[in-house]
Amino acid sequence: MRLIRTVFLLCLAILLFLISLANSEKVILYLLPENLLSLFGINIALNVPLFLVFFSGIFIGLVIGFVWEWLREYKFRVEANNYQKRLSIAENELSELQVKDNKKDDVLTLLEKVEMKTK
Repeated sequence: MRLIRTVFLLCLAILLFLISLANSEKVILYLLPENLLSLFGINIALNVPLFLVFFSGIFIGLVIGFVWEWLREYKFRVEANNYQKRLSIAENELSELQVKDNKKDDVLTLLEKVEMKTK
């Protein structure tokens, strides 16, 4: 399984490297569209390679997806935490009851042994 994963990651790395070589031309990224540039007076532009734009978009999409999913599952994590606390309390109570029962059983066992010896 480790070999398959290593081969897959190696092929993926080669593919991403080839994509970056094929798309190394520079593109201009603007912060705002031209209509809003004149309204706000902010003209921020970046001159970056196209593959960087492509990979940045993928990375930002993954981060947004992970954060979204983490926030969506919050209620399930809280519920699981509450169940874990309740389970821990129940296990403690059960162990205390078993200790009490074992003490009673030991006494009863001793009494039964004494009764058998006397018979």
